[in-house]
Amino acid sequence: MKGDGVKGQVLKGRSQHAGDERIVNHVVWARHTAVKQDCQNQVDVKALTGRGGLVALRQGVASLDAVADDMRLLSEQSKTVKGVGAYLVVHQRSSRGSVFLRWRQRLGTNRHLSWEELEEIASNLPSDLRAWCLRATKLAQLLNEEHLQLRADIKVARRALEVAEPHLYPRSSFSS
Repeated sequence: MKGDGVKGQVLKGRSQHAGDERIVNHVVWARHTAVKQDCQNQVDVKALTGRGGLVALRQGVASLDAVADDMRLLSEQSKTVKGVGAYLVVHQRSSRGSVFLRWRQRLGTNRHLSWEELEEIASNLPSDLRAWCLRATKLAQLLNEEHLQLRADIKVARRALEVAEPHLYPRSSFSS
């Protein structure tokens, strides 16, 4: 039968197969690997020291989730500010799974705004609103950069784990 031995499907930028190695999205792979620790087949020799590869993956995924939560919080806060004419919205690129913040116009065309367009809009606002918009823009840019950096760190950790030699221990001759 055509395609024997390969089970799975491709979902816009994310492939899911029976084996871990075929998952394209590195964060999805990290979540899957950190949860499914098959300790009988592969041992992370530095796991108990806090320096193991799986520990780094779990910490990276937790940090990524924290940044995404901060993004959602900032987005919700921006929607409550009256008089700005724009708000921050969280976008997710389905092809890679990356999450980022960007400004969206509240009235009219409801289009996305560049950082420069928002600064132009903010220049016509009262000083307290202008200061809030500029702080929110800087924070959004920092969160976007941090999210990208954490995704890159997870990608590096994945490559390091994939090339690392698994430590397999033989069964003891004393066990029954």
